[in-house]
Formats: sequence, C-alpha cells, structure tokens
Amino acid sequence: MPLTELKSGDEGEIAYIQTEDDKKMQKLMAMGVLPGNRIRLIQAFPSYIFRVGYSEFAIDTNMAREIFVRR
Repeated sequence: MPLTELKSGDEGEIAYIQTEDDKKMQKLMAMGVLPGNRIRLIQAFPSYIFRVGYSEFAIDTNMAREIFVRR
C-alpha cells in the first residue's frame, strides 16, 4: 500500500519505491527510504511527515504516493 494510505502513528516496512524521476529516487534514498527499512507515519496533513531510523522528514503527497509500505 502507498504511504498515503497509512494513518498517523502507523508503521511498516518499506516494500519498494515506484518513480520514474531519478532526482526523486536519489532524494528518497538519501533520506533512508530504502526497501527493508522501517517507516512510521507521524503526520499526514498538510504534508506527510515520517520517521526512518532516528530522523524525521517531510514530503508532499505526490512523493508519498510513490513509497509503498508492507504492514
């Protein structure tokens, strides 16, 4: 399921990233958004804020739709 379908506080394992844009892929990888890593959604509005490891990041809805999570 895409990250956009999680509720605040939900956690899962990143399954894959689906994007055609190399710059987006590089940005997500730099944040630690890699298959197998744990991800926790902190907030879904006005932007998606999530935690990977000990870091928190904010992204827009379009980018959040490209991160697929296994619960």
